[in-house]
Amino acid sequence: MQPGSLSSQAQPLSEPARLVAVFFDPKRAFADIAARPRWWPPLLLAILVAVLFVSLFSSRIGWDRYLERALESNPRTESLSLEERQRIIEQQSGLVRVMGYAGAVAGTAITTLIVAGALLFACNLLLTAELAFRQVFAVTCYAFLPNALASLLGILMMFLKHPEDFDLENPTAFNVGAYLDPSATPRWLYGIATSLDLFSIWVILLLALGISSSARKVSYGKALAVVIGLWVIWVALKALRYAVF
Repeated sequence: MQPGSLSSQAQPLSEPARLVAVFFDPKRAFADIAARPRWWPPLLLAILVAVLFVSLFSSRIGWDRYLERALESNPRTESLSLEERQRIIEQQSGLVRVMGYAGAVAGTAITTLIVAGALLFACNLLLTAELAFRQVFAVTCYAFLPNALASLLGILMMFLKHPEDFDLENPTAFNVGAYLDPSATPRWLYGIATSLDLFSIWVILLLALGISSSARKVSYGKALAVVIGLWVIWVALKALRYAVF
C-alpha cells in the first residue's frame, strides 16, 4: 500500500501521540505510520537515548572496568599478568570510549538501515509486498523503540547496582543469557541465549505488525514468518561468530 492510501477520514496522530501509541496502541500507530511514514523522530530519539546510556556508563561504570571484566572472562587473556592486563586497558580504554559513542550514533542508524533493507528485500521477494524503502524504514525505526526503553531500564539498573556488578552485555537481565554462567557456557550457546530477549520478541512482533499494516495484502502471519526467519539467520550468524572467534 502506498503512503496516503488510507481513508482520508482517518485522524492523523501527532508525533508524540504516535510514539506513545507504538507502546499502548500499536495497531493504530502502525496504520498511521503506513499512511504517513516519517522515520526521523523515532530514530533521533533512539540515538539520543543511546548517547545518554553511553555517557552515563562512561561516568558511572567506566570503560576501564568494562575492559577488566572482558579480560577476566576471556580464556585467551586469563593467563596474562596484572601488569600486562593494565597495559592493555591503558591502550584500549580511549578507543573503546570513542567506539561506544560511535556505536550509539552511527551504529544505531546503520543497524536500522540494514534491518530495513533486509526486510524490504525479503518481503518484496517472498511476499510480493510491493513496499517502498521509506515505508519499511519508518516501520523499522518505530518498531525499534522498545530497544530505547530497554536502554532506559539499563540506565536505571546502572544506578541501582554497584558498578562492579553491572554487566554491559546484560544490563537488564531480560534475556536467557543473563542466567547462564559465561565462563561455563560455550560462547556460541551464550550468544544464542542472549538473543532470546523480551525486548527482541517485542520488536519482532512490532515489525510484523508494521509490515502487514503497510502492505495490506500481506497477512500478519506471513509478515511474522519473514521477520522471524531473518531473526533466526541473524542469531545463527551471531552464534557462528562466537564459535569462530
